[in-house]
Amino acid sequence: MLRFCQPSLRPVGRLDMLRIMFGSWLIWESLIRLLIGMRFYSELSWSPLDILRTFLLGLIYDASAGVFFCLPLALFFLLPAKVLSASWGKRLGRILVFLLNGFMVGSGVTLFFYFQEFHTCFNFIAVDYLIYSSEMLGTIQESFPLGILVPVMLLFTGGITWLQLRRREFVPQRRHWRQFVTAALAVVLLPAAAAVLPQSAWRMQVAADKINQELAGNGPYEFVRAYFTNELDYDSFYAKEADTQALCQRLRSEVKGNNEILQGDDGVTRRVENQNELTGKNPNVVLITVESFSADYAGFLGFANSLTPNLDEVAQKSLSFTRLYATGTRTVRGLEALSLSVPPTPGQSIVRRQDNSNMEGLGDVFRQNGYHTDFIYGGYGYFDNMNDFFAGNGYTVKDRNVIPEEEIHDETVWGVPDEILFDQVVKSLDEHQAKGEPAFEMVLTTSNHRPFKFPKGRIDAPQGVRSSVVRYTDWAIKDFLDKAAKKPWFDNTVFVIVADHQALAAGKADLPVNRYHIPCLIYAPKLIKAGQCNRLMSQIDVGPTLLGLLGMSYTSRFFGHDVFNVPESADRAFISTYQLLGLVKDDQLTILSPNQGVKSYRINDWSKADYTPIPTSEEMRQQAVSWYQGANMLYHEGWLKAPQ
Repeated sequence: MLRFCQPSLRPVGRLDMLRIMFGSWLIWESLIRLLIGMRFYSELSWSPLDILRTFLLGLIYDASAGVFFCLPLALFFLLPAKVLSASWGKRLGRILVFLLNGFMVGSGVTLFFYFQEFHTCFNFIAVDYLIYSSEMLGTIQESFPLGILVPVMLLFTGGITWLQLRRREFVPQRRHWRQFVTAALAVVLLPAAAAVLPQSAWRMQVAADKINQELAGNGPYEFVRAYFTNELDYDSFYAKEADTQALCQRLRSEVKGNNEILQGDDGVTRRVENQNELTGKNPNVVLITVESFSADYAGFLGFANSLTPNLDEVAQKSLSFTRLYATGTRTVRGLEALSLSVPPTPGQSIVRRQDNSNMEGLGDVFRQNGYHTDFIYGGYGYFDNMNDFFAGNGYTVKDRNVIPEEEIHDETVWGVPDEILFDQVVKSLDEHQAKGEPAFEMVLTTSNHRPFKFPKGRIDAPQGVRSSVVRYTDWAIKDFLDKAAKKPWFDNTVFVIVADHQALAAGKADLPVNRYHIPCLIYAPKLIKAGQCNRLMSQIDVGPTLLGLLGMSYTSRFFGHDVFNVPESADRAFISTYQLLGLVKDDQLTILSPNQGVKSYRINDWSKADYTPIPTSEEMRQQAVSWYQGANMLYHEGWLKAPQ
């Protein structure tokens, strides 16, 4: 009777089950792509041809990744029929199907939220977050309602598994040895083909809009590709100058300022002679690198809906730089530009590379002039190799580990709130004052980072919202300056407030110039005259310009300019992703890309990154190659190390 009441199970063979899993993968990935497309409806190109190419290329990705998705089940089906027919073998198969569906659902949901944050498919940032798993998991836990999200994902996984296996039962048949060999070869060859075939497809330009290009990718496939392309060899992938001697000579003429004397025949080594009323006074310098601080948050740069009322007030007494552009979209790029004054090179920042100690950097120049140098960070500095980099370059590292527990009243996975961080800076300057030594404090904030939480009672704004935490960071900086103003060292201290990068990186263009615009203030009421500099500047120019204002002379291997000691014709900026290298000059953007690509655009509207493609002039090509190939070559040949 019980047997009669049980629903009859339909037999399903190995290949049939693989087809079901493969089809489920394609449907799910296409659904995620559609949902992301609807979420970014206004930023997507909806022309029929662009949409067709976006989804067709996406299908190629999905099919390629789908082969790997089905691979564990295919390997399982290579087991003997006797094993697959056993009750425990059937249960094991169902568990494997459930786990694969869990991966499918989890990767899709993760990609959806990742796209909201970075406006891109999985890339090297996702790889970094997986490496630093505690920060990633902590951010997820503090940012999303996991108590709701995880059960819903499990329900989805269970529902998909139920639909796939409903009234179906594996019925493996015994195979001839030739069939076994054929199946085994298919398991090897299909993944190999899936890995190789799309390698050129991902470089295709499906549309002018960057969101279309990113939407065409497949999350897991792009993640794996990013893992293996995190480092790119310039000479193998980018346009270059065969005559390196001519390249060096051109580069030397580009970096030289009016007050600089070139030394030697190679490299960019030169003697910088600065002389002004601050020469020899050696004021303290506090360089505050603010996490994800976009220019369009700042009212003092003329943007409406200011989130920085306190800094707007500070700017009235500061020297402000209105056209400063970050070199990249990651904190390590900002630290590289500010501390080493070098253009971005493809792949990882120098901060995260091997053999990056004893570099010619801002800290080295300050130590030449009798300063003690500190790196102060409210999080754990092992992230992104920051502690090793700064310690290897002569800084005393003071991160979350050295902050007394009794001083920590709030904390996120990324570290302490900015107000606690700034209290450590005050304490450090007090200690240096007591010893009678000038100090250079390289400070990195953390609050303006997801999960966007901050201590209660500081500002009237909701938790977990970026605009709120920007307002909190603005409050914390002003609170720090107010506390500093009561100290005996305040009048002889220069405060530099600058961003590491913008909060948003993506736009419709490959390198949207408006997504690299960052604020910079130099605040020292008793030392540096307030004003406004409207020159086009790169983040790598901050260090040399600061040293010029301080009247410090030094031996330099910087690529950056002291903007007040070069003509306006020398103004330029560098913007990049980990693959694309851009040179901005004279309302033009020239981009170097892998496969020796060189493209140029006229910038019609800087605030919207409205570009018009133009032919690349030989002059712009040579300049772009000189800067980027030169930086890569001198780094690898050791010419960016501090002179002995």
